[in-house]
Amino acid sequence: MIPKYFATLAAVVFLVTLAASSLPFATRSQVLCGNSVEETWQLEFTIDADSGHTYAINPRLKQFLEENISFYTDGPARVASAKVDVTPKDVSWSENKKRITSKGGALAARLQWDTAADSANGAHSNIFLKFPGIPWLEGKTASFHSGGFQIDDQGRNIIREVTTYRNTFLLSLGRFIFSLSAGLPFGILLHTLLWAFVLKGEKRLRVAELPSNGPGWPQTFYPDPIAEWIIWLIVLGIGAFVASMMSGFSVYDGFMSSSFVHFVYGILATVTALALLSVYFTRRSLLTVRVDGSGITYARGRGDDLQWLNAAWGDILLFTRKSQTSRGNTTYWMELEFQDKRKKLKIGQSIRGYSTLRDILSGMFNA
Repeated sequence: MIPKYFATLAAVVFLVTLAASSLPFATRSQVLCGNSVEETWQLEFTIDADSGHTYAINPRLKQFLEENISFYTDGPARVASAKVDVTPKDVSWSENKKRITSKGGALAARLQWDTAADSANGAHSNIFLKFPGIPWLEGKTASFHSGGFQIDDQGRNIIREVTTYRNTFLLSLGRFIFSLSAGLPFGILLHTLLWAFVLKGEKRLRVAELPSNGPGWPQTFYPDPIAEWIIWLIVLGIGAFVASMMSGFSVYDGFMSSSFVHFVYGILATVTALALLSVYFTRRSLLTVRVDGSGITYARGRGDDLQWLNAAWGDILLFTRKSQTSRGNTTYWMELEFQDKRKKLKIGQSIRGYSTLRDILSGMFNA
């Protein structure tokens, strides 16, 4: 089961990553030395007048920005040409969980840039946007509210990170490795959804392999045979969904920074650790129960080396049926309290044959 899981996961992640490597976020940032790239970069911005007001983009300000917004680079990337268009518009963004709309502008920059033909393999470069100071607005500058960009530790606006490669094989490999930052979370999420259907079939097979109870004593009630897999998929799927959403926004904007790549991997690593811990504690908590005419026997965990505890019917002080309803869903369980003050035994509804066990215990204590 485990080898099959990881083999299919690897196949799905590979295919999703391969598809992602052809998208603009990868093809525009991982390039062949000497090649030219054309792209249109867009964002929305406002220029703050004070804490509650922004400047309108009038014709004078529009012309000034279009003539003075510029781009520069470090490393092997070079901006060959740039055409900037600024359009006045109302800009909306979220701040402190509030939606704010104010006067601002939309910036569209049509860039043509390239890298030197003799660039080193794996050489890294950045393309920066320089927003000019506005003389008649006392040096007010812009606040960006959308679009793919990153502010570095020097306060510079990075709109593209570029890595160069010397040949097409290395370029393809570089794009694939870079695209793992999107292919991995999306691949895990897709595989989790597909694996849920696989587990349905696996559960039927494992249930069929469990020994069946006859008409008399003893009666044995087993835990869910795929309980660990269910918790693994739930926890990992939630984490993959969050990471996929974050990667998806970057892919949509066409720009994924190297620091964001590390952040996505950090989320997935953390969630994987949480999923493993959840599986460990879920496995330890699994309950198998046997009942016969003399009493009840139970054990925690899964396997052949379980440590069984026994209690005669007369040693059970209290039997209680309980339930809890939350958001329209009701959860049922039973609790047994013992004369010797041992820890209460909680039997959840996930145990196989819960209703039959409930009826047996109810008959024993309510007769």
